Amino acid sequence: MKRCSKLRVNCSRRNFLAGLAVAPALAIAGQQSPDWWLPDLAREEERVRKELSTATGTKLVLLGTHGGPQPGQIRHNSSNVIVHKGAAYVVDCGLGVTNQFARTGLSFSAVRSIFITHHHPDHNIEYGPFLVIGWADGGLKQSVTAYGPPPLEQMTRDFLRSQQATIQFWAEDFKIAPLKMIDAHDLPKPGPVMQDENVKVTSVLVQHPPVRPAYGYRFDFPDRSIVFSGDTAPLKAVAEIARGADVLVHEAMDLDAIRSEAEQARKQGGKSIETQTSFDIFMRHIMADHSTAEDVGKIAQEAGVKTLVLSHLVPASTSLRDSTWRALAAKHYKGEIIVGHDLMVV
Repeated sequence: MKRCSKLRVNCSRRNFLAGLAVAPALAIAGQQSPDWWLPDLAREEERVRKELSTATGTKLVLLGTHGGPQPGQIRHNSSNVIVHKGAAYVVDCGLGVTNQFARTGLSFSAVRSIFITHHHPDHNIEYGPFLVIGWADGGLKQSVTAYGPPPLEQMTRDFLRSQQATIQFWAEDFKIAPLKMIDAHDLPKPGPVMQDENVKVTSVLVQHPPVRPAYGYRFDFPDRSIVFSGDTAPLKAVAEIARGADVLVHEAMDLDAIRSEAEQARKQGGKSIETQTSFDIFMRHIMADHSTAEDVGKIAQEAGVKTLVLSHLVPASTSLRDSTWRALAAKHYKGEIIVGHDLMVV
């Protein structure tokens, strides 16, 4: 296999896509102060913990805002947590969710429920590890519930079975009850999901082929309604379930920026047939499965939401300013627009 002349990595589809995310960061690193794009982790932790500790109502924390499964990026994979009266509701478990959750200062014992939008690695790969680490180190309660498309129940059983030796050793060593099967629920069709004393959750079927079913979720708390689009092509159904919501968290992409970064990656890797094929496959995927920021603005305007949060950003590089993302969505949406960043509290 040919080698990329500059980055010295295989020109596989995986590395090609990863190159889209990493190339801009490499380009700007020598031009601007690192403080512009690398957060002060201690300062970020202090800020989010303070905001949550002084919260008087429902708060949303964006744990990961990166679109795609590439590791080693400035942003983490998709994950969120909603906090209401000390109870935590986790939405998606992409790579990094466990560390990001811990950085908020929330206790794992606060986790009430976990919701998976669909079975792609940037949304579910750390679901099992989150359960085990939360139990081993943070007191995650056995009563936690999980909801998501089939086969979530089977996936949960299989993962916990694979970890039985680890779980038993830890339980024996620290004299605690072993982690057993949590209360996982398959959601074969959209509609009502669950309701407790804090929140009512409803799902909507979204379009993310070939993943079927894939869901978006609406959370109705006494003081606030929050909707997550999940990964989807632009859909009227998302506008309908988000009607009148306080917050819509919607995935977003910038096609011009994607094409520009792809061209940079091709220049670095050589214009091989393999590289071109990878790009063509990638573009077919995003056009069928995802939403541009302009389309997201239309959906938010139709839904009449108070605040639009752009997340699961593609590309997620720091070369795109927040003002650029906002301008794209603002072509059609006239409300408040927030560009998501990891550990942002809404």
